[in-house]
Amino acid sequence: MSYMELKRRLSPMDAFFLHIERDEAPMHVGAVQTYDGRIPFRKFVKQMSERIHLIPRYLQRVVPAPFRLGHPTWEFDPDFDIENHIRKMDMPSPGTDDQFRAIAEQIFSEPLPRDRPLWDITVIYGLQGKRSGMVIRVHHCMVDGIAGVGLMFVLLDAVPNPPPYKVEKQPVPPIPNTVHRLYETLWDSAIDSLTHWTRVLNDVQGLSNGAPKDETMPIVKEFAATMAGLLSPIKRLPFNRPFSGRKRLSFTHFPFAEARAIRKQLGGTVNDVALTVVTGGMRRYLAKHDFPVFRENLRIMMPANMRKEEQRGDLGNQITFVPVQIPLDIKDPIDRIEAIIEITQRLKEERVSDSIGLMFQVVQGMMAPVQEGLVATAASPAGSTMLSLLSQVPPLHMICTNIPGPQIPLYMAGKRLIDHYALVPTCLEMGLTCAITSYDQRLFITLIGDDNTMPDIDFLRDYMEDAFLELRDAAGVEERAPVEFHHAAQRRRLESSA
Repeated sequence: MSYMELKRRLSPMDAFFLHIERDEAPMHVGAVQTYDGRIPFRKFVKQMSERIHLIPRYLQRVVPAPFRLGHPTWEFDPDFDIENHIRKMDMPSPGTDDQFRAIAEQIFSEPLPRDRPLWDITVIYGLQGKRSGMVIRVHHCMVDGIAGVGLMFVLLDAVPNPPPYKVEKQPVPPIPNTVHRLYETLWDSAIDSLTHWTRVLNDVQGLSNGAPKDETMPIVKEFAATMAGLLSPIKRLPFNRPFSGRKRLSFTHFPFAEARAIRKQLGGTVNDVALTVVTGGMRRYLAKHDFPVFRENLRIMMPANMRKEEQRGDLGNQITFVPVQIPLDIKDPIDRIEAIIEITQRLKEERVSDSIGLMFQVVQGMMAPVQEGLVATAASPAGSTMLSLLSQVPPLHMICTNIPGPQIPLYMAGKRLIDHYALVPTCLEMGLTCAITSYDQRLFITLIGDDNTMPDIDFLRDYMEDAFLELRDAAGVEERAPVEFHHAAQRRRLESSA
């Protein structure tokens, strides 16, 4: 990607993730990974240094607009030094997974420094089994889940020993002076406003898609019903409370072949299978906390990708949010997944994600200072009333995101990536986030909480494992080992397509 092709000004959604950040709720995404063998640190740093220019956004830092009249811009950091973004740590003996998790929790709890490009990588040595660990952090204003997975293909390789990259470095432009940036801010605001509202009008027209009235009205009615339910009072679950700032993480994984087999046997999608497991685990978790589930629902916010085909490689946030309300009092796993399939299918048919995306676009059409002021007020201690309101609107219990990933093994500096657990933030008193991603024939699940909201997060992980086995048995699916993939075959395919 050429430097000149990058959009310099943050979009309203990108800026939202920047402005809503608080010390106790940092807004970065990332991953916790393990590798087979010891990653050669200097080789890794050299490899990153050679490839970082393929993703020039990682060379840029956020610069506020003059007088905050517009959204900030991305400017190339004149003092960029990759050594400021990659560090290493040695774990004390014996190097257990629990020790590694504690280190990852500490790293993920800390906000990223704002005076440099908003990403970093920590390589961790000393894990049992001759493994290396890695904790990756990237601010949410830079990428969403889909863009983050795309970056894996830039930073990692499909074979252990790839040919060297040939990257021609381009000159780094200086940060424009204040007067120039003020002019750009005023000009961009005018052009972006015109472009934005033109796109909104096109999306309004596209939502009906020329359909007759009897087909359009159900879309409008379903959206209205969804929003009415969404705005109704919420009954807080045990983890819907203020944050302490100390992150809690818990990990598990399932064979992707088993999840696909369940989907094939019972219908729906792999995401429906995941939601069934999450809800089944939550039933058990709430029972542990003596929380009644009769006639209660679990309200989940699910991010949805809005990229068109020609935007597949774009960075930034191009997402909307789909609210899914799932009954908690369905005990039988088959009945539960059938209910979830019905709910998610109806949301798709009535294009609720498109409607909510359009609603977000209307809000994002407000002037940048107004948007920033509202968010800053909500995020500040003085804005506790506003923050309380935002924690109820939208009144959702948790975030659950499903990010498709590569089904082939990848390599970093010659070492095979074994485990890839995605990390996403928690915010607005939704004190639990479930990040699901697929990689190398396995479905990896990360539970992200806070020490004040989910001190017993491992219980929920265990209950979700029980719920998966229960669903698998009910579907009549036998235990299946992950499919083995040999990089030699992949190398031959790459060479034959070159």
